[in-house]
Amino acid sequence: MRSFRKSSRKFLPALLIAFAASLTAAVRAATFPATDEAVFSPMQEEMARSLKNLKEGDFGPPYFIAYRMVVGRGMDISASFGGVVSENKYHSQTLFSEVRYGNKKMDNTSIQYQGLSAEAPLSGKELRENLWILTDKAYKDAVAGYLEKKAKRVTEFRAENLPDFTDEPSTRSYEPQEAPSFDDAAARSLVKNLSRLLRSYPYIYHGTVILHLGWSRRYLLTSEGTKVSGPYENLPNYLSIDVNSRAKDGLKVSNYREWVFKDMKSLPPREKLARAVKRLALELKELRDAPLETPVAAPTILDPEMTGVLFHEALGHKLEGERQRDPLQGQIFKGMVGKKIIPSFLSVIDDPTMSFFKGVSLHGHYRIDSEGVPSERVVLVRNGILENFLMSRWPLKDFSHSNGHGRASSRLRPLGRMANLMIEAKNPLSPAALKNKLLKLLRSEHKPYGFRIVGAYGGDNPSERTQAQTLQLRPRLVYRISAKDGKETLVRGVKIVVTPLVVLNRILAASNDEALSNPYFCGAESGWAPVDQIAPSVLVSELEFERLPENRLKPPILPSPLTHLLKHGEDAWPPALIAPSPLTHLLKHGEDAWPPALIAPSPLTHGKN
Repeated sequence: MRSFRKSSRKFLPALLIAFAASLTAAVRAATFPATDEAVFSPMQEEMARSLKNLKEGDFGPPYFIAYRMVVGRGMDISASFGGVVSENKYHSQTLFSEVRYGNKKMDNTSIQYQGLSAEAPLSGKELRENLWILTDKAYKDAVAGYLEKKAKRVTEFRAENLPDFTDEPSTRSYEPQEAPSFDDAAARSLVKNLSRLLRSYPYIYHGTVILHLGWSRRYLLTSEGTKVSGPYENLPNYLSIDVNSRAKDGLKVSNYREWVFKDMKSLPPREKLARAVKRLALELKELRDAPLETPVAAPTILDPEMTGVLFHEALGHKLEGERQRDPLQGQIFKGMVGKKIIPSFLSVIDDPTMSFFKGVSLHGHYRIDSEGVPSERVVLVRNGILENFLMSRWPLKDFSHSNGHGRASSRLRPLGRMANLMIEAKNPLSPAALKNKLLKLLRSEHKPYGFRIVGAYGGDNPSERTQAQTLQLRPRLVYRISAKDGKETLVRGVKIVVTPLVVLNRILAASNDEALSNPYFCGAESGWAPVDQIAPSVLVSELEFERLPENRLKPPILPSPLTHLLKHGEDAWPPALIAPSPLTHLLKHGEDAWPPALIAPSPLTHGKN
């Protein structure tokens, strides 16, 4: 089962170390190899030894080994209503080992095989020690997996006799990369100032601004000669703003916005960010006052972001190569190559080689995939006809090579995955013409209203045969459109529930307003991967809306103290409304003048370690 969500990556406790408020202006990694060879040298030595001598009894050495090291450095800062809530930095080094026993025609792997991983030192004898232990365990697991797989073939029916690993040329690639450096003072100032703007909206119950600054580098070495080093993510940083409140009926309402970016200089101007905060807050107020929608099926326009999410979930995941071989999967499009699967005016492409769209860096861009195969532009569907799949090195019938889509998080084995998914439409309409087409459809079907969807929180679409292939999409904003006059009314409390084959073939037309939806992470068996979608608005002849789960709570008893602030000045916190706060001391004595009596000494004061 997979999910698809915004990149509001929760802080990972295993990777995070709390750090004191008195950080220096720049945070730099304390331990770092002088050269890439400091990482590759121990890998090469242990790999050579294992390929020659790693055997047990009648079982010979593995036929393939891959080592991958992902080094991560970063920091996370969150703030609420002008005050810093948390500051964390992380320092991680994840080692992954993939060991294959047998041969390329049949080895120990399957879609469930994940290899082994562990935290490890970055270089030297310590790294080789970890490689030794990890490779030994991976080899034993591989032999056991091979024997189990061989035994199953005695009893299990196999419709196809396909190899387990493709032949691919080796890749050598080196991309230089600056050492990690983070300006914590600038980061803290940004989140504090943006979150302070939320004080102007006392109806916001919770408002959080999170800034993640990351740096990561990947080292990949295989026994076939592949040797790759370079940045692990194209856009390692993100800024998110999340606000919520409750309507008068007690139901929660929320709103959200996020940006991914290469560095602080590539963030939108502060004025634009401030306008985004204001817009989020005003939309939240409208949601509080919006009527509840009831379950209904009606024609609907999806904006570019929701269109992208729909195709990602309903089509993209179904075209991942491994799913065509796994009998546990739904395999909706297996055997459909050359046949029409969506309307003929639509084409679907996935192109990780594409690094920019209209001047904006793409989240899903990469040059070389997690298996060391150069990425390729792949036309999945051309004019409605299925042509290709998202291929890793696990072959399919008539698809005997990878197309550079093998992707994985640092601890897992690569599988065929999406990157930059693009939906193209022939003869698109203007947005106004698309709405007129919706109104004509409503009137011809004698329906009182349809809908327009703006934005998406993501979706969830099971692919296993044991589960119904039902897709759920969570819209950010839902507008009801009157068939009589086209008037739009914001409504709340509903989600979209559809089945992939049906909904894709209900698309009647597309607009010429294609846009990029960048800040997404996609989850599947090989972990979380950065992705994006480029899509137009589309008109769907019918979508089903169902109620969201309810958790009604009474509003706070007392009014927000922000109400008093807005009336009497930013710093006029009335003592009767709140308990004494250390912020009072800050306002009087300076931003960093924390009085010793208010906080205990940090355990990090003694030293970094």
